[in-house]
Amino acid sequence: MGNSESTAEMHRVFNTAADVYDQSGVDFFGPIGRRLVEFSGIRAGDSVLDVGCGRGAVLWPAAAAVGGTGEVIGIDLAEEMVKYADADARSQGLTHVTTQVMNGQVPDFPAGRFDAVLGGFSVFIWTHGGAELRPYRTILRPGGLFAASAPSFFPTATGKWGFLPEDVHDLLLPHLTQPKEGDAYDCPFTNIHNNWLVTPEAVTATLTDAGFTDVAVLEEDLPIVVESGAQWVDWTRSHGMRRLWDRLSEQEANELSAEVARRLDALRSADGTITLPTPIVYLRGRAPQA
Repeated sequence: MGNSESTAEMHRVFNTAADVYDQSGVDFFGPIGRRLVEFSGIRAGDSVLDVGCGRGAVLWPAAAAVGGTGEVIGIDLAEEMVKYADADARSQGLTHVTTQVMNGQVPDFPAGRFDAVLGGFSVFIWTHGGAELRPYRTILRPGGLFAASAPSFFPTATGKWGFLPEDVHDLLLPHLTQPKEGDAYDCPFTNIHNNWLVTPEAVTATLTDAGFTDVAVLEEDLPIVVESGAQWVDWTRSHGMRRLWDRLSEQEANELSAEVARRLDALRSADGTITLPTPIVYLRGRAPQA
């Protein structure tokens, strides 16, 4: 990420997805947002920035954690995301929550502005190393907290990252990683073995390189429960993974989605649902004390 073409493509993807983002009936971003806030250690009265706030998965638990004496500012590149998040904040009467359109890669705030910076399933998209995380250290007060969540790419016993059954993983991987003409930016799954999220040690080294101390890394499984393979496919179209489908022709997308749904339907349990344990990594670091 980082150049104007990649930023424009990310803007397009998330603006397009905003009306259905986190609205598919699959409980995913909400639990991760609540867990991130818990893991971050933010407290009542803190001033918190939520980078890539989407429709509020981190905003709402953060607002509850800091209470009326604190503040939470949500920023997102996509105007449509901000529109929905702002309307929801107003409807909930959360006067200590504000939202604004801003590129999370270059947060436009003065140094030392926040007690905590959170990134729920956002900053990993454009992060390749410590350099991309240093802006968040800069806008933190001395001793302030940075915490983020991301899909875990720590290898499983099979040597593959484990958010999908192996046969579905192998079916989707080429479409996630193979570049296509007109691509404006690399998918985060590209060259995954060089990714900073491949081991706890790599995550720790990246945060240390960004200038953070007291680094903590935690991997946990989040069970994704869907009623059918088709619902899982629809869910992937409701967030950043929709870029996979956008890169295909209509016929290719229809054929691939039907095959993915068929393979997932074979995993139905006795109650008719499909449960996919999905590994999530939570990371935390502290800005140095003055």
